[in-house]
Amino acid sequence: MNDLIFEGLLEDTVNLSRPEVEVENDLQVAAPTYQLLQAGLPARVRPTLADIDRGLLGRFPAATAVAYLLVTDLQANDHLSQVVATTELTAEAQGGADTLTVTSTAGFAPGEFAQLFGADHWEEVVVAAVADDVTLELAEPLTVGLAAGDTVQAVVSYEVLGVLDPSGIGHHLKALLRHREI
Repeated sequence: MNDLIFEGLLEDTVNLSRPEVEVENDLQVAAPTYQLLQAGLPARVRPTLADIDRGLLGRFPAATAVAYLLVTDLQANDHLSQVVATTELTAEAQGGADTLTVTSTAGFAPGEFAQLFGADHWEEVVVAAVADDVTLELAEPLTVGLAAGDTVQAVVSYEVLGVLDPSGIGHHLKALLRHREI
């Protein structure tokens, strides 16, 4: 079902990632790793408002934001990352590198998440410092290399606490989110 009025309200862009958990040889659960499911989803993300979101906040008191999206495969514990700025690498970055050279650092800030999109690789990193107008320093080294022209996005990342279909007919989703701290 197309609702052009609703779709027009979706002025933000989010990336959806889902945890994958492995069980180690000693039957201990390893820390989850997140895999990108969808990039560039249209959404509307806003802070929760006590009087408007009162019923939902009773069920999800830790919620700090609400997202509205078209129907997609969204689940509790997924991560939704709201894109704040997009830039490109101007030089190759080898695996193990902790510095990225980009076209612009506008919108990037120390202590915030960034997502890197290579030809067949997606990775989430933390920006340690913005050294100048074209250099980002990372808190941890890259796991794999990236090529010049690959995309780098500054994001505000949230954990999905719960997902509702308010209309009950698959029109849109309302997700309660908690801001992810570094």
